[in-house]
Amino acid sequence: MSMKFASIKGKILSVLLSTAVVASMLAGCGSTPASTGGDSGQEQSDEAAESGDAAAAEGSEASALPEMTTDEIELTYMNFDNKVLTEYLAEKFTEKYPNIKVNVVYVAAGEEYNDTLLNLVNTGKTPDCFMILGNCDFALSNSLLGDMTAYWENDPENENVLPSINGAKLGYYGSDQKLSTPMKFFPDALYADMAVFEKLNVAMPSTDWTWDEMIQAFKDVTSPDQGIYGFNQFHSIVTYYPVAADPECIGEFGWNGKEFDLTNWAVGVNALGDLMKGKYRAPQTEEEIVAWLGSNEWAGASGKIGFQIDAFWTYLNLFDTEEYRNKGIEFVPYATPSVEGTNAKYKFGVLDFGGISSGTEYPREAYELLKFMGWGLDGWKAKMEAYKTLTDEEAGVEIWKQSMPAPLTMDEEIWTDYQSTFFPTLKKAEADQTDKDKKYGQYFDDYFDQVKQGVIPFGDCQIPGFAGFVGADGPYAGVEDSVFNGEKNANDWVSELTEKANEYNRQAMSDAGLTAAE
Repeated sequence: MSMKFASIKGKILSVLLSTAVVASMLAGCGSTPASTGGDSGQEQSDEAAESGDAAAAEGSEASALPEMTTDEIELTYMNFDNKVLTEYLAEKFTEKYPNIKVNVVYVAAGEEYNDTLLNLVNTGKTPDCFMILGNCDFALSNSLLGDMTAYWENDPENENVLPSINGAKLGYYGSDQKLSTPMKFFPDALYADMAVFEKLNVAMPSTDWTWDEMIQAFKDVTSPDQGIYGFNQFHSIVTYYPVAADPECIGEFGWNGKEFDLTNWAVGVNALGDLMKGKYRAPQTEEEIVAWLGSNEWAGASGKIGFQIDAFWTYLNLFDTEEYRNKGIEFVPYATPSVEGTNAKYKFGVLDFGGISSGTEYPREAYELLKFMGWGLDGWKAKMEAYKTLTDEEAGVEIWKQSMPAPLTMDEEIWTDYQSTFFPTLKKAEADQTDKDKKYGQYFDDYFDQVKQGVIPFGDCQIPGFAGFVGADGPYAGVEDSVFNGEKNANDWVSELTEKANEYNRQAMSDAGLTAAE
């Protein structure tokens, strides 16, 4: 691969190490029935409204967050987010809360991040809130995370966040304590190259596709005579399949929030194995790639694959650049499909975690700062201003091009502004639509409509013990290769690996002092 791509993918891999998690669905709100007309209907409507207002007032009083201090205080926020952005948000937070000064500690995503965090804790300089890099075991086993359950579950704003945060109870780590929450949201995508489909005279698949239709699409755009392969993957369909096949699955390897069941994992492994045997996946080894492309080029840059399965930021960083457009590459995103008839609702993505410190003197205020930096509506209003106006002068690039996440708030105005400003979309007046909007907009609109209904993170950041299970010294090491090489059938691994995965989870929970939720 080229040096340029190697550096980009290196950054991607380091960022991928972190993901986020959060959740607990708050009580739902009733609605006032509409009047059927006439005076009688109006009286009923008024009575209902009064009753609803009283109930709302009572509910608001019951769920009110503690008052924030009016004293002059300082809070420290440690992060690996965009440096220009976080400094801007810190200023905006202080504008909202003039008595609070925010100190931003930025450390690039890498090995030094966790070392720096632990050193700050050990020297009595613990940040009040921080982003979590890498697997959740580091923060949990070192007791770095403060309990934010009372704040999260009594904050009405948290009813209007990415649904999977509450639906999958992300950030509880299988316990009754909310210890973290998503700060950044990067849904995964299967990027389809429209130019390849056109070249092969193959119709683009429906954006509302099924798993079998995805597999068929891989096959339809494979043309050995023209050196074109169906797909290349950064993230694997082995990971995707259990969630695509089971609405109760909220994590890798059949994780349901309490335990693993690798039955569907085996189906995913076999599916990938069949695609590899059929030579629908792009070559992987350096020798094979050179024979195919003439150099060790990344397949995603070749213009000779139908789909690139990748992270969200790859579109902004690579695919939506002049370099790729000049190559004739026209990638548009598809959401991960569900297995037909399963009603599966979740997709995978990268979610970066954050939490308040167990050692903060100001937990209430730290929670509010964390919310502003991550999922809160006011914070997202400030982020939109920043993305539209700010440039990283050192890098010489607008900050929205630097791995901009999707909104965690479900506020419709934010989402509409986000899509119409930064991506092709049909969600604007026809007179304002560009050629790019008209050609690609429907794909992006359908993609966002699907992924914002529920994205869950990869296992290392939400499942205690997962990182050890899949690590180089863990029981999962070499398993997929043993299947692809024909040494063992995936189904033969199910019982053993399910037991081992659950064992690793229980041990990590114990090491962190967590009690499994009932």
